[in-house]
Amino acid sequence: MNIMDVYNRAIKPLPTADRLRLAALILNGIPPEAVADYDEEWSEEDYEESALAGWQRVDDALGETNDAEAR
Repeated sequence: MNIMDVYNRAIKPLPTADRLRLAALILNGIPPEAVADYDEEWSEEDYEESALAGWQRVDDALGETNDAEAR
């Protein structure tokens, strides 16, 4: 039996509220350290990537193209 079989037989038939409770239990049971590359502090690269993503959203909203040489 694989995970899709378990889902289809045991989870999917549950009422929505029970499925949400189960999802919360599963997600809350995963410690943040288990996530790849988890760190509570931002690196300089994190700040740069965040800023670049923010400016890209502005460009997209204004309909401008991404021209890395112009920056």
